Amino acid sequence: MEVHFTPEQEIQMAQIAAQAGTDPELLVKDEVLRLIEEQQPTQTPVPELPVWQLGAVGTLRRCDLYDDVG
Repeated sequence: MEVHFTPEQEIQMAQIAAQAGTDPELLVKDEVLRLIEEQQPTQTPVPELPVWQLGAVGTLRRCDLYDDVG
């Protein structure tokens, strides 16, 4: 793939690359690869839910949870 820049853009890239201590071509390649990586969706692991051993509780009734039932 070829990318064409204006002479002014090439001068600016050469200056930035010189400040970074790298080759302008490598600078452009690294920046494009960084941009591609940022665009890819990240897979965040789903947190594992804890398993609670509550023992034998039996069936709950409404009166077990609320005081409004007599």
